[in-house]
Amino acid sequence: MSAATLLFVYALTPLHPGAGRAVAGGPVDLPVQRDEFGFPVIWSSSLKGVLRSNFSLKARNAPSEEERVAQETFVRAAFGPEPASPEVSEYSSAVSVLDARLLMMPARSLKGVWCYLTSPHLLNYYRVYLEIASNYVSQLENNLKEFYKLLESIEAAFKSKKADADRVALVSDEQCVIKSDQRSVVVLNEEEFTAEVKSELAGIWKLLPEGTEQRSIAVVTDNAAETLLRKSLVVQPRVRLDYERKTVSQGGLWDEEYLPQRTLMVSLIVARQPRQSLGKIAERVAKNLKESENEAKELADRALKLLSDLDATGILRKLSELKSAVLGGKETVGKGVAKLLWYP
Repeated sequence: MSAATLLFVYALTPLHPGAGRAVAGGPVDLPVQRDEFGFPVIWSSSLKGVLRSNFSLKARNAPSEEERVAQETFVRAAFGPEPASPEVSEYSSAVSVLDARLLMMPARSLKGVWCYLTSPHLLNYYRVYLEIASNYVSQLENNLKEFYKLLESIEAAFKSKKADADRVALVSDEQCVIKSDQRSVVVLNEEEFTAEVKSELAGIWKLLPEGTEQRSIAVVTDNAAETLLRKSLVVQPRVRLDYERKTVSQGGLWDEEYLPQRTLMVSLIVARQPRQSLGKIAERVAKNLKESENEAKELADRALKLLSDLDATGILRKLSELKSAVLGGKETVGKGVAKLLWYP
């Protein structure tokens, strides 16, 4: 038996899912991760590591030994054995975490301060995940049909504009539209586009979980999106001082790239039955707390009573208890806080 859920990452503060130091001559010293097409992404290994570390921390802070063993058993069953442990070759993770792909990013708007920016390519990331998830969750089939209609409407609208499509923005309402006698325009990240209102774009919000700030949506072509999205990324200069001399330390001046606050990304998690006996995992965990094998066995038995119904659906239900997390680096300077929205 398998189960699946969509996971949306909503940035409460700027996020820095780092890709390491850029090669010499790069525009930013510490860029964010990018996918094969150059769009920002949070790779699945990073996202899975964040989920595991949060539940591992919860296990270490458990108020009793029984709860600690139960929580640690869940972590190992769901995410696999600890690296380099004797269990590594015995079983693997019960969850498959897919990359968190960019769905929408805030863009500066000359009217209305900001709106959400997306493109057919980014919307198709969500379509692919919806297609996969609908194989496990029947209630998502209607969402997928509605999303297909929306994508077809967007593609038809851009196709009708022919050569002018790259200078057109389809908007969900008039909140960001500037009207004149000649035409209606929207200015996104200091670039002007002819605005065409398509109220059906607001239907996207019905296909997403509650918890994000619903703003005007602007859809541009994929050709226009790459440049506009790059302008939405936040580049922050950082400096490290030599406090004795009050000057910049050697190598102490660099730039960091961030996904802006309110960025919305989507991932998919598929869970299966645990690949190892929970009793066996619990006994191994308990042995780290009790010297006597009998005491360890008794502790493991008590802990297992707290892990009822830990099948594929139960694993996802427990994962969905995590409502927020710190993703990427720069946590100590107030970056990386994200809301986790599980759907359905």
